[in-house]
Amino acid sequence: MAFATDDIYRLGGRQRAKLQYHILAQQFPLVHVAAEDKEDLERFAAQPETEAAQLWFARMHWPQGHEKMVSFGQALSVEDKASGGRVKGLWCYKAELDATRAVYTGYTMMWEWWAVPLLQYLTEQREARAAATPEVIQTVMRLLYYQDGLYLTVPGDVRRAIVKWAYQYLKDGTAPFPFAGDMGSDSYQFTVDFKRDTSLKENVNIHADMSKYNTAHNAEKAARRTVKRFADLTGDRWTTAELHAQGFSDRNIRTFCKDGLIKKIYRGCYGRVSV
Repeated sequence: MAFATDDIYRLGGRQRAKLQYHILAQQFPLVHVAAEDKEDLERFAAQPETEAAQLWFARMHWPQGHEKMVSFGQALSVEDKASGGRVKGLWCYKAELDATRAVYTGYTMMWEWWAVPLLQYLTEQREARAAATPEVIQTVMRLLYYQDGLYLTVPGDVRRAIVKWAYQYLKDGTAPFPFAGDMGSDSYQFTVDFKRDTSLKENVNIHADMSKYNTAHNAEKAARRTVKRFADLTGDRWTTAELHAQGFSDRNIRTFCKDGLIKKIYRGCYGRVSV
């Protein structure tokens, strides 16, 4: 689906996808999904070690989420070459969707207010002596992206800084939240009229060797993401816990090893590969 306004990139990737599913559901009938099939889908997706499964699981809990995913596929997104899928910047906003349009209204916000639920949750986890598991970090991210009817669009560098802080706070209970003061979010409002501002893209002929193209294209994108992510890594030698503290997941570590950027010295210890 194409949008007539680039204001759509004020929204994060998941909220852009949510809007696209919502619009399609107004234009096309949804496939019926039986209750037992919904349970099977959720059991399949409830795998915290798989990022794609986590995404599917979250989408299933949108209004009519199971039906939308079965009807329109599990991986809808809104991106273009010019934006690279990146967001315009940090933005706090309210979303109001009905059958014909979506209205997004920005709010000014202070980090001190927004960080309170994150700090409360992590403090509770520390008191319960919880480890920094993927489930804990996922909950932190949910609190970062949505609170009390307001959404937050979070650029990648901000997200990574908060993930890194969360690991450190769970470890010592004293790490200061990395941001303070006014977020810089404005009170801008924009409307997406589903008839006027959207259009369906022509379907691709998947019989023209698209599998080969997609494999190569996705590999190139993954390589670029890995190099960009690796640039955030500091130091030359780390334990697994130290890599986690810098905000890197087990998947990141495996990818860095596979691509020859770091090497395992012994179990739980890694070193930078000299060029």
